Amino acid sequence: MVYKTFLTHTGVYYGGMRDGAAYGLLTEVNELAAQGVHAGSAEIRIEIPADMDKSRMHSIRNHIAKAMEKLETEDFQLEELHIAGEKCAALRVPQIVITAAGEIDHKERIADALLTARAGQDIVYAGWAGLEGMLRIIGEKEAELRERFTPAFIGQMKAYDSELCGLSKIAVADAMGVSVIRQVSRGGILASLWDLANDTELGLNLDLKKIAVRQETIEVCEHFRLNPYQLASGGSFLMLTENGEALADALNQKGIQAAVIGQLTDSNDKIIHNGEDMRYIDRPAPDELMKVF
Repeated sequence: MVYKTFLTHTGVYYGGMRDGAAYGLLTEVNELAAQGVHAGSAEIRIEIPADMDKSRMHSIRNHIAKAMEKLETEDFQLEELHIAGEKCAALRVPQIVITAAGEIDHKERIADALLTARAGQDIVYAGWAGLEGMLRIIGEKEAELRERFTPAFIGQMKAYDSELCGLSKIAVADAMGVSVIRQVSRGGILASLWDLANDTELGLNLDLKKIAVRQETIEVCEHFRLNPYQLASGGSFLMLTENGEALADALNQKGIQAAVIGQLTDSNDKIIHNGEDMRYIDRPAPDELMKVF
């Protein structure tokens, strides 16, 4: 008999950017795929302030098709998609609630994945820190950013939205037998590393310089005085493995940015090095993206 486990994941996203629901849908599907789901459904609820024109709601809905096309090319079957929308007098900015759901045929990825974690394992980071946050900031503050950056530069930043779909990264990790795959989303990579250490009840020894950040993300963060390591990073993943270099090489060969950023340790210390400087990772702070609103 095959036992199935039904999984759901819900995210709430704020802001009036037209790609907001599309980005959120990719992030929620990534969460399911990282646990072994290959097909599912999604429900999207769009709420806008009472004084906002309904054309904004229609624009947000129309951009969801782009995410659907990306999922199809990555072989994720989104079998049902329900979209609803309404005005809400209590809101100052649009709110999008996305729930993705699907089934897996076993519980190993959920129940046993973190039980396989042990001191000495490599931590591989696949993707770019703060990239999702950068894209969301552009969607909210493009007019302001155009006063500082050229249209070509902004166009280049927008082109990175294909990185938000993480299914190709997960497929490589699955082929390599990786059991722990965690998306880095809200709060950025520092928050995700803190959570990983707490859940495994192990310490961390990390190299900040190995965590990839695009120059465009750095420039946007400098403009708004944000920390890219505490910025939403959907589409990027932390992975635990015995041979991190082999996994990183396999990802790199597929054109995916990846590197070994450190190891799990048998202490409770969460240490991150930046050259000769060393500090401890603090408790997660609110995502830097919220400072933009």
